[in-house]
Amino acid sequence: MGIGIINWISKTIFEFSLNYKLAYIITLLIFTSGLTLFLWNLKPFKRIGIYYGYYFITPLLALFFWLFGGIFLALISAVILYPIYPNQIVTISKNFTVYQKFQGFMGPCCPYEITEKHLWLIEEKLSDIDFHDDIHIHSISYPKNNDDELIIVYDKYDFQVDKTITIDTIITRKRK
Repeated sequence: MGIGIINWISKTIFEFSLNYKLAYIITLLIFTSGLTLFLWNLKPFKRIGIYYGYYFITPLLALFFWLFGGIFLALISAVILYPIYPNQIVTISKNFTVYQKFQGFMGPCCPYEITEKHLWLIEEKLSDIDFHDDIHIHSISYPKNNDDELIIVYDKYDFQVDKTITIDTIITRKRK
């Protein structure tokens, strides 16, 4: 659990984190061990079992939401599943990865997060982008001799002409 907490703090403060797949495996291991410890402390019941109950309730609520649906369970599931719900990978271009951030089940469309892989183990968050539309990203690159900007080439559907057009944009990275 310590590795997961350090990774979350590093991602929040320094915008460096472990590789997405490795961080997700650590999260799954935390929840598996929490569920095991909940079952272990069930008989005879100990007070620490209340803490481990979170690891039992989370998948149970997800199952109820999946079975019964409904807005009430969607709102509860969005709050409870937020720590473990994985960001969806939109595209991988060279050493850049674009994730669609989890906004809950009734969240706004299409906020993206761009990260750059360093070595195999670490990802650096470069920028948050929001195109307010579902897009297909072709490529991401740095302009020559300028690593403070990103060139993003993507497809966007234009409703006025009823076709998909390719657009490129330059986004300035925010540095801390």
